[in-house]
Amino acid sequence: MKNLKYFSILFPLFFLTSYAQVNYEFYGALKLNGNDKTIITYRLVFTEQNGKINGYSVTDLDGAHETKNVISGSYDKSKKQFSFQEKEILYTKSKFDENSFCFVNFSGKVKLVENTSKLEGAFKGLFNNKTKCIDGTMSLIGSNKIYNLVNKVNKKLQSSKKIDAKTKSESNPIKLIDSLKINKLSTNQNLNVFWESSILKLDIWDNGQEDGDIINVYHNNKLILSEYAVTNKKKTINITLIGKNDVFKIVAVNEGKIKPNTAKLELHDKNRSFELLATLNKEEEASITIVKKPAN
Repeated sequence: MKNLKYFSILFPLFFLTSYAQVNYEFYGALKLNGNDKTIITYRLVFTEQNGKINGYSVTDLDGAHETKNVISGSYDKSKKQFSFQEKEILYTKSKFDENSFCFVNFSGKVKLVENTSKLEGAFKGLFNNKTKCIDGTMSLIGSNKIYNLVNKVNKKLQSSKKIDAKTKSESNPIKLIDSLKINKLSTNQNLNVFWESSILKLDIWDNGQEDGDIINVYHNNKLILSEYAVTNKKKTINITLIGKNDVFKIVAVNEGKIKPNTAKLELHDKNRSFELLATLNKEEEASITIVKKPAN
């Protein structure tokens, strides 16, 4: 009876330990092989559970070619063997040509210790059909280590008597890192989002201070939201998608009291969603192209 009592205590603990999910986040860069040694910013976010890796990567953070991919892989804790592969595009700001995207495939010795680890080593680049494209090296640092270093820098910055309050606020390195997590849509940019459903649920709101920003929203050049004043309360629109590519255009009617005109957008597709922040000056525009994925 006594042993049974211990078993009833230990079994749940063993069960929880075996199935515990650990979250990881890394920032750094990819260095491509070749004459120009191109360097591309890179963010990697994933969970590890029972040796299985699932998550996403973001290439060219806040850049003209920012791309988010699904990743999957494995981790052998005893051998410290870590691997992952990019396998599906979620969105991209690049002009879309499915056959031109080069996916990162990495395998190497890594000791995963929450968000203080390093991920370094060579990776292989493969097209969607598994033929070779361009290889390179990856150098990433766990987000906790980055935030610890940035906090030290920020404390010195904020305590300096030689720097004015405005400069301190604008130069805050923590805000800069946090801003890299936001998918921004700027003037004349187009975001290609790969879609499964035939319906788009679109939420629009101001996630900051309400300042009178007004926008127009078009669906395939048809005005569906006219001179809408963006507020902290979400405006929800449900739209039936028409063809393979549906284009939504956001136009800034004004700039409100605080420049630029900003609107937070969230796009809902079945069991996943995409958030972005449109930042535009008066009469400027940006667009989102919903690319319907072929049925399996």
